[in-house]
Amino acid sequence: MAVLVIADHAGGALSDNTHKAVSAAKVQIGKACKFVGQNAIQLHGGMGMTDEMAIGHYFKRATMIESAFGSTDHHLARYEGLSLGKAA
Repeated sequence: MAVLVIADHAGGALSDNTHKAVSAAKVQIGKACKFVGQNAIQLHGGMGMTDEMAIGHYFKRATMIESAFGSTDHHLARYEGLSLGKAA
């Protein structure tokens, strides 16, 4: 959603710094989703993966957020490419 807001305010013309900032944010969000989700499952044990507990739903949602609009690996490679001046 933040990407769409940034693009809307920029009138569709985004600089390389903006692309880098978006990719950096996406990488951090992806890592955080994975870390929090995996630790929550460890805390709740096998019950955390069942549909009876809310944590199972949250974990699935966090997994979808992580992969939405490009995976963490994609955005990490994109950030690297933009930082080195390569087309990503």
